[in-house]
Amino acid sequence: LALALQQDGWFLRSDIVWNKPNAMPESVKDRPTRSHEYIFMFSKNEKYYYDYESLKEPRDDGKGKRNRRSVWDINTEPFKDAHFATFPPKLVEPCITAGSRKGDYVLDPFFGSGTVGVVCHRLERKYIGIELHPAYIALAEKRIASNNGSNGHNKSK
Repeated sequence: LALALQQDGWFLRSDIVWNKPNAMPESVKDRPTRSHEYIFMFSKNEKYYYDYESLKEPRDDGKGKRNRRSVWDINTEPFKDAHFATFPPKLVEPCITAGSRKGDYVLDPFFGSGTVGVVCHRLERKYIGIELHPAYIALAEKRIASNNGSNGHNKSK
């Protein structure tokens, strides 16, 4: 997907490693257990909105803050209504705050259980969620409504 987007004119701005300190064990014996995933930050233009101040993290010496690093240690979180792994809101929040302003639209082309919709609502962003599986659409709509009171004018399809 990352290669296809670049060939289509998108700019790969960063590849982030999501390190999962509490990764689920795997029953594999022919390779290491995977405890990370990649997050790709793309933009359609060379110049784009990026609020680096919202992503600053404490420096190692405790004196001030620094630009966020490209490896993020964020625990996975269970979601009782889904049998598949969902992204934790703590993983989605920095992406949305750094890449959009209040009132902007955020696109999630793999909407799944609707984590992006939940976080967008909380951070006062609008969202467009694309999901092919009707059961996941129903799950996302239920989750967003229960987390936010209603899904308002944001829609997933």
